[in-house]
Amino acid sequence: MKKSLTQRGNGWALIVPKDIIKLLAIDPQTAKLKFEFKDKVLHISEISPDNPDFEKCLVRKFSKKDSSWTLYMSNPIIGLLKIDPAIDELEIDVDGQVLIIKKAD
Repeated sequence: MKKSLTQRGNGWALIVPKDIIKLLAIDPQTAKLKFEFKDKVLHISEISPDNPDFEKCLVRKFSKKDSSWTLYMSNPIIGLLKIDPAIDELEIDVDGQVLIIKKAD
């Protein structure tokens, strides 16, 4: 699925469809999300504060915007994705309980 980013503050926001959140089987109101990069691809998965790696990870949460949920991405995250958010689209996919985000072809 291709998605565009929306400018938000000093970074960018990705609106995540409700059906994708359901496929991830997480509660967007309480979920803590670990951002992890592998070969210019962002992998986002839920992480528990009890996890020993919790303090070492980049952890974000969903934000509510109108009736949608968004993920905020700072400019350094955008840079690692190698995209120009004003022009490029992102490809989002789900693998189990992992949201996979990369530059669209």
